[in-house]
Amino acid sequence: MSSAPVGPGEGVSILGILSQAVEATRKMKAPLVFVTLLYLASYLTGWYLISIKSPIAIETARGVSESVLTEKPFTTILQSLRGGELANAILVTFLLNLIVGAFLSTTLPGVIPLVGALVPVGVTVLRGFAVGVTYPEVLASSTVGFVLGFGTMVLELGAYVFSSAAGIHVALAPIMPRRCGAQSRRAAFKMALKDAARVYVIVVILLALGAVWEMTLLFLALLHAA
Repeated sequence: MSSAPVGPGEGVSILGILSQAVEATRKMKAPLVFVTLLYLASYLTGWYLISIKSPIAIETARGVSESVLTEKPFTTILQSLRGGELANAILVTFLLNLIVGAFLSTTLPGVIPLVGALVPVGVTVLRGFAVGVTYPEVLASSTVGFVLGFGTMVLELGAYVFSSAAGIHVALAPIMPRRCGAQSRRAAFKMALKDAARVYVIVVILLALGAVWEMTLLFLALLHAA
């Protein structure tokens, strides 16, 4: 029994969705650059402070490590990996990063005009700093550690750059409607929400790849250690 051929309309629709996502990112160029610079600055600050053994950096690194080892859902993910349930670990990681890491903490606050832009900014600074004080040790631990850490940072933080920029874009739209090419605040807000939804195609792709990358390498590392 032969399978039905894929119609040209299906390929066009996928390309259309990706094209809309790319077009939406162009409207968010300024927030994207701003968030990227924030991540870079906060990461480098964390890296520098942990390199000089600053007490606040050491305490932050210890707190992050303890949370990963003792608190849910991180313990659930580790249990899945140790139990050989790689697919479950990937799914939980992806959903956690998408729902909590991206949407609830960096995009949803943007529905509050202007003030909502401060939340993704604050989250970006704190997240970049936390990564800066914890990841240098991972990157320097081994070749596997470097590959795991670097790939995870690029994919997951890359996704958070887009989700944070989307939140800022939405929050600023009613304040500066002409940025969206709209004449009214309501129209600008609606357009910004559509832009954010379109950008989430990129967020989902990056976080899915990040979950697969991170969990697969951790799973293989645990197998090797056993």
